[in-house]
Amino acid sequence: MTLRRKKVKRVIEIREQRLNERAVVLVQAHEGRSAAANLAMDAATHLAEATEYRKELMAQPLSVTSWIEAEQWLALRNNQHARAQTNLQSAEVVLTRAHENVLAARSDVKRMELLDKRLARGEARKQSRLEQSSNDEHARRAFLNTRRGELG
Repeated sequence: MTLRRKKVKRVIEIREQRLNERAVVLVQAHEGRSAAANLAMDAATHLAEATEYRKELMAQPLSVTSWIEAEQWLALRNNQHARAQTNLQSAEVVLTRAHENVLAARSDVKRMELLDKRLARGEARKQSRLEQSSNDEHARRAFLNTRRGELG
């Protein structure tokens, strides 16, 4: 194995490590997105409950304090829902970037593996040419020795 091929093998190892690291990040991003999706669904449920409760309160006579509390509770649930949606969108962006990073790392590994295969084929061709040349030289010597024996 040539020095160049040894270097390529080392680069492949390093890039595979990077691919594995990025795959771990991708798994974490999937988990983060799932958690954010669950929180967003919970926030949407709580918002729907708050909206329904406010509608029920509107059907009956209320004091100003009760109405203010119901409005504040609804506003709080709206804010929580908006934050949960924002967090979900952020988690999806992180997931998309992690996926792109894994694809890029995989592409880097594949390119280096392709280069390694090309170098290996080149080495094999070179070795084959050397062996053929050696065989040709042995055959030429054997032929010359045979001719000398016939002539001599």
